[in-house]
Amino acid sequence: MTRTVLFFVFFCIFIQMASAQESFIGDINYQLLEKYVDLALKNYPKTKMYAASALSAKAKVGVAKATYLDAFTASYNYSPSNAARFNNANPYTLNGLQLGIYFNIGILFRTPALVRQAKEEYNEKIYQAQEYDILLRTEVKNTYYEYLREAAELRVKAQTYIDNKAASDGLRYKFEKGEASLDDYTKAKTLTSYANSERLLAELNLLKAKESLEALIGEKMENVK
Repeated sequence: MTRTVLFFVFFCIFIQMASAQESFIGDINYQLLEKYVDLALKNYPKTKMYAASALSAKAKVGVAKATYLDAFTASYNYSPSNAARFNNANPYTLNGLQLGIYFNIGILFRTPALVRQAKEEYNEKIYQAQEYDILLRTEVKNTYYEYLREAAELRVKAQTYIDNKAASDGLRYKFEKGEASLDDYTKAKTLTSYANSERLLAELNLLKAKESLEALIGEKMENVK
């Protein structure tokens, strides 16, 4: 009976070793992965935030350039032709329409610096948006790879449970016939229960990875073809 149990244990160990050797690289769909990346760049709220921030900074460049106009101020003065030629309040006032343009040299010298500052802020926002795009691409890819790894892990755990269940059922049949001891059968059931727990944990991890990826791309994975 002991040999039966030892064989069963070594059989489980062999399956666990095989699970560690299974690769998911062949499951990678690079075309689908690029779709996931494009969806994340389009839908993820933080990318929209960076885009809006860049547009706001670009608008400030236009506002800074418009400051040049503040250096010039136009005014006019109209005095009727039949008014007295000498104005006690302003002796330089003449009859008729007078136009004047005032020039503020301080604003003129200050404006180029304001424009440069606005342009640098705009470039900074652009670089921040580009940096986040790179980080988001990497995060989507890593999450996708994690999803595939969990899917492969689940396949292995599910098969391990099936194999252990079959072996346990075989020992139960032998136990009922008196060909296996209660201790052997109990150990087999314990290993099967452990394999089932591992399978359930793998299912949970797969669901978590799927949810993480869908949160990034803003779509259900089933809707992306």
